[in-house]
Amino acid sequence: MEHPVLKARHTDFIVQEAIILPVEDEPDAAYQYLRLRKRGYTTFEAIDRIAAVCGIPASDLSTAGLKDEDAVTEQHLACRGGLSPDQIAEFNVHHATGDRTMSLTPHGYGRQDLRAGHLEGNSFRIIVRGLSRTFAAALDTLGEHTRDLFFLNYYDTQRFGVADGPKTTHHIGRALLDNDHQAALDLVRASKTPEARHARQFTGPAPDFFDRIDPRVRAFYLCAHASHAWNDQLTTHLRNLSRHPLDETHREGIPYTFATHRDDVLSLLQQATTLPYTRYRWTDGAIRQTEGLRPTVVQTRVRVDRTGRDTNTPGRYACELALFLPTGCYATNAVEQWVAWTARAAAPGNTGAAA
Repeated sequence: MEHPVLKARHTDFIVQEAIILPVEDEPDAAYQYLRLRKRGYTTFEAIDRIAAVCGIPASDLSTAGLKDEDAVTEQHLACRGGLSPDQIAEFNVHHATGDRTMSLTPHGYGRQDLRAGHLEGNSFRIIVRGLSRTFAAALDTLGEHTRDLFFLNYYDTQRFGVADGPKTTHHIGRALLDNDHQAALDLVRASKTPEARHARQFTGPAPDFFDRIDPRVRAFYLCAHASHAWNDQLTTHLRNLSRHPLDETHREGIPYTFATHRDDVLSLLQQATTLPYTRYRWTDGAIRQTEGLRPTVVQTRVRVDRTGRDTNTPGRYACELALFLPTGCYATNAVEQWVAWTARAAAPGNTGAAA
């Protein structure tokens, strides 16, 4: 069995947002659009840092999505009123060096902010490490280096906590829904997220802490709970229709169930193309709950650009992948499944396991 290593280095995982902005040349427009390139910061943390350095309210900044901290990511911001060249330069100087870096680049002006639903998707370039010699050879044996992939559209572990931290954001969301603010605060304090330090320093009543933080963070906790519930739905449907053995596993404490045969994935796609999902968004001064549908299975194409020895681990191999995913999909989840399907496709006596 292959045990791929992802994100061994920040530069192993590069993400570029795909979005078409309604850009204008008029600097008197309500919003300025900025491109944020970051490494080592969450999107919420980046917003707080921009607000602090530039002296503006964090509520003046909006994005179309969240990007992980353990990668090199590029995304767009909308800033109400805009930033001056001096403010942008000061921010960039403050964050230009070290293990964690950020930079802002002006990208025009527009008359609307950014929010979830504006993003088309994300392009990824990923180095997968820790592969066996057999797997590396299989990539050449299989021939075509661009392959279709049908993968189960689970929310991956980064939805439930930061890298090297406990995966508990869904538990925080559950506690908030139950109005158990003290339990939620205790979980935030232990979470190792950027909010954890503020939570440990906070001495007032627990509900006051959640009233004072960025309401978009509160909405994120509620969404994390909804995401975990959606994963459970997907697992239940897969178990009910599967005719082949399933791969039951845990990733950082989060349970996942994966198909081992293409027919089960295609049956799921046919019988339950989408499953209902509860959304929480901070809109017009309140967190609002809406219902939507999320695809159970997503199709993409994975291109292998390079295969060679893994410079991190003697005796192991690495490959470099390129792929595009619609918004809301997790590349780590897709790549893990791609590795498993590729290994099965190359195995002797394969009878249709590849997806």
